[in-house]
Amino acid sequence: MRYLAVLVFNLSFIFGFSISFEIDMSDLEYPNSDYDQCGVNGSWNNWQGWGLVLDDSDNDGIYTGTLPNMEDGAYEYVLFCSGAADNWSGWGVTINAPMGSSCDWNPNDEWANYGFESQGADVNQEYCAGTCDSDCGDSDGGDDGGGDQTYALVWSDEFDGSEINESNWNFEIGNGDWGWGNGEHQYYREENAFIEDGKLIIEALNESYGGQQYTSARMQTRNKADFLYGKIAASIKVPEAGGTWPAFWLMPTNSVYGGWPHSGEIDIMEHYGCNPGDVHATVHNNMYNWNGGIPPTSYSTTTSATSEFHEYEVEWTEDELKFFVDGSWIGSYYNQNNGWQQWPYDQEFYIILNLAIGSHFMPCETQDEFFPQRYEIDYVRVYQLTDEYQVDLYGDVNQDGALDVI
Repeated sequence: MRYLAVLVFNLSFIFGFSISFEIDMSDLEYPNSDYDQCGVNGSWNNWQGWGLVLDDSDNDGIYTGTLPNMEDGAYEYVLFCSGAADNWSGWGVTINAPMGSSCDWNPNDEWANYGFESQGADVNQEYCAGTCDSDCGDSDGGDDGGGDQTYALVWSDEFDGSEINESNWNFEIGNGDWGWGNGEHQYYREENAFIEDGKLIIEALNESYGGQQYTSARMQTRNKADFLYGKIAASIKVPEAGGTWPAFWLMPTNSVYGGWPHSGEIDIMEHYGCNPGDVHATVHNNMYNWNGGIPPTSYSTTTSATSEFHEYEVEWTEDELKFFVDGSWIGSYYNQNNGWQQWPYDQEFYIILNLAIGSHFMPCETQDEFFPQRYEIDYVRVYQLTDEYQVDLYGDVNQDGALDVI
């Protein structure tokens, strides 16, 4: 189980009250060698990080700590784990309330914080961390969905051939509408993607073409490999120059709820060259987006993304989008039963790999002197639960040793 228990005790009118946290971390992969301290950050110290470090002195997986002498008022908080991987920032891994949910203290802002208010009375909160459920037995939040043994590989591209397999991939050409919606500066061409040493290489060049200053490539699997639910993973090394924006993401095959952002977007990995170690997973929809709504829900962590390959993965069920880096959970977005506006992820999506250059969102200038830049992908793999799909629909349909998708 994985739960967060918050006990608020009103000790006296003179000394105020204390807040006691009791957090079961036994079902999480934290703390670990990368993030070896966990605690609670909150509004009581203006979100400065390292708000309250929790302790597990008896090694039972239950982490506890107390904030004394608190004044009456409203307080917001999140769980955190920090360590060498995030340079001890106090924000390496964050466990929030579900965005816009009943336990999101202010569902109308861009922050998904737990919270409570004390006005001379005791408060007792119990949540399965990352959810609004009081018991992890009622939630997928503390469960690994049965483990990897229940999943079977149904589609993959290992990039072991001499050429890109166009039965798997489509190429998108040009600069799109308004720079693919983001004011991007590249022109996408098929020639900028190729296989080398068993890896897919998407190479961005500093060259004028088609009215743009850069060229790159964008590949997708629409109508060739479309999926509803499962684990979708890729082993990736990203470029490091400022202005580069590689992504591994999903878009709806048929936008049944309308154009972007209404039918959703799932970003399994995106990286800005301005911040070499930071990688992000982001969820867009009608309720949470950059298009006038509340900003999208995003989860971040720090890795050696530009120098080493890492596996980026989403585990997608009808209730949850759970994001991982190298098997370590970094955040979950939950279906709160608020309709398609909050959960359009009940339709088929397809996979996209692309390397964009610049945009209206890019926080730094493009470093032209470091081009060409390479986005490298070792594999893309899709797994689905074996007890939800028939073998004759997914897998080696023709028994010829090759995976087929129907």
